[in-house]
Amino acid sequence: MKGLPRPRRSLWLGIGLGVVLVVLAAAAAVAIAGLQPADLTYTPNSESQMTNIDVARAYAKNYYGAPTATSGPNGTWNAPLNEDSNYAAEARSVAKQGENWLWARSKVENRAIVLDVDDTTLTTWNYELFSNWDFNPTTNAQFVGLTNGAFTGNAFPATPGMVDLVNTAKSLGYSIFFLTGRGDSQHQATVANLQSDTAAGLPDLTTVTISGKTVPEIDAGYPAPTPLAAGHGGFADGLFTKPPVGQYPAYLNTPEFCATAIANNASCATIPYKSGTRAYIESQGYDIVANFGDQFSDLLGGFADKTFKMPNPNYYLP
Repeated sequence: MKGLPRPRRSLWLGIGLGVVLVVLAAAAAVAIAGLQPADLTYTPNSESQMTNIDVARAYAKNYYGAPTATSGPNGTWNAPLNEDSNYAAEARSVAKQGENWLWARSKVENRAIVLDVDDTTLTTWNYELFSNWDFNPTTNAQFVGLTNGAFTGNAFPATPGMVDLVNTAKSLGYSIFFLTGRGDSQHQATVANLQSDTAAGLPDLTTVTISGKTVPEIDAGYPAPTPLAAGHGGFADGLFTKPPVGQYPAYLNTPEFCATAIANNASCATIPYKSGTRAYIESQGYDIVANFGDQFSDLLGGFADKTFKMPNPNYYLP
């Protein structure tokens, strides 16, 4: 498996298979969106209050340093992430702010950090191009590393600056936990992408073939998280994936978190799921000094001393 060199959505909306897709808006709207969650009930009164969708896609390509990129399975999704792009620079800037905070809080007892996966520690720009910003669980799973349930290799590169951040955290004595909305069925494939295929107990692949194109298979090289029982799926490796409906752990079955969803045999929403998991981590004696995510839903709900929002103009998950 190849370890790549180290060197998550603004405001027009489309919906694809239950995932809200948001692409870059005008510069002023981007600045506003960066300060607070979007109001998805807002109805524009005029075209002038929106950004043309084709223009938004062009802005996104420019931001990721791929102005001539083409979308779709036959497009240029297989080009490496541009580490000199404005996106990469912004991601590294947030990571550096996080590092500074971790240094400042490095004497806190039982200190820990929590990190989301997609577009926080792994960047999914190649899939946005492949899918033309239209999420499909089957094709997305191929980039995660699974084809018809079998491991076929990971395609997401590390988010710029974030491997260094997590290595710094480890060197400063922080416990490390990953918390993602990916399901339990993708647990081992996620370990393989974050760390390595061998760390996940999977075949050590060197390439991935998707839609007829072969690209290097990616081990991002993050350090192993801190072991902690997840309370479901038999997982105890410090990566918290989301359990299937009907299999939520007892610590989420409280009114402030997922009790209503559990009682209705429904999926727990992101904010109560993630905040409830962070509450569980802290109940085990840890102090979450920093929580990193690309979505506001990764960060809201408390149980962290400070939050850091990674850039992601491609989709919005409430």
